[in-house]
Amino acid sequence: MKHVVTLREAPHKRAICETKMRYDVLLNGEQVGELHYNMTGYRGVLPLAGGRRLDIGERGFSVFRAEIRRINKEAQTSMPADNPAVAGTTMP
Repeated sequence: MKHVVTLREAPHKRAICETKMRYDVLLNGEQVGELHYNMTGYRGVLPLAGGRRLDIGERGFSVFRAEIRRINKEAQTSMPADNPAVAGTTMP
């Protein structure tokens, strides 16, 4: 099973007084949460493989992007059946 976490801007969800962009958290293209700015940083949870969720607290946007890269990399290496490069096979 594929596990790809991405972020998508969601300007339509911002309140009129919000100055920072909100982001939808997507897992394989389906929304599973959102990031919103809260005083000093963004808040939200990220989906992990196996159905767990990661809450890293109130952090900068770049920290969330780095965490998403780490999650996607771990998911890719831990699922060799879905990744021909890791399984040692080639796709036709």
